[in-house]
Amino acid sequence: MILINIDSLSTTELQYIAQQEGLATWQSLDREELIDALEEAFEDQDDEIPAVLKGKINRNRYCNSLTDYRGTLQHINGLPGVEELPESYFDTSIHLLLRDPQWAYAYWSLSPSALHTVFGEEGELNGSLFLRVQETQLDTKEIKTFDISIKGEDSQWNINLPNMGSSYLVDLCYRDQKGNEMSLAQSKSVETYPSYWQNNVEQLALDEDLFTIHFSSLVTKEGEIVDNAVLRDIAQVLSKGVL
Repeated sequence: MILINIDSLSTTELQYIAQQEGLATWQSLDREELIDALEEAFEDQDDEIPAVLKGKINRNRYCNSLTDYRGTLQHINGLPGVEELPESYFDTSIHLLLRDPQWAYAYWSLSPSALHTVFGEEGELNGSLFLRVQETQLDTKEIKTFDISIKGEDSQWNINLPNMGSSYLVDLCYRDQKGNEMSLAQSKSVETYPSYWQNNVEQLALDEDLFTIHFSSLVTKEGEIVDNAVLRDIAQVLSKGVL
């Protein structure tokens, strides 16, 4: 039986599966040889299965990643190019990734010295941590900021970006018990761009067919319209009674 997704697997994944199947020569085989060897191995196993059981045994063959294969990670670190990720990189940094024009994902870590500053000798938070999000409008260069309170155990956050057509960066900040603030780390900036319809809201609001085409997918499984900057502008136009 041929593995359905075998051609989509990486060489490392093929080596891992070959190792789990007990192929003694897996380390010396190239990609094509690994595929041939695995197909032959599974075909031999199929021949050993009674006809009445064929089709009823799930070998979990149709995998796309190492973690899908038989639910085990044994020997995974011994493969080329595969390393276990450390729990901490012992530096203070924050990173901001753009998910879509209205949401960004921030994640951060604290070095031992920063942990000592924030938590002290007893390991208790000596003040408060927060994210300071800075928005710079691309056309006017106007800068706005807002803060998000976080807990000491937090290490990631989804951030709503209030306006398209702006760049955003975020500071990981600490405020001590006396109210003094300091930035522990700052991310690189990410940019969002206004959509065409954000500058042509009235045209979209007054054309029912056009509106339906572009926004029919912006509905949750419960039938609620998702929050969207363009939709808010359209609602404002309609509320003025322009129809």
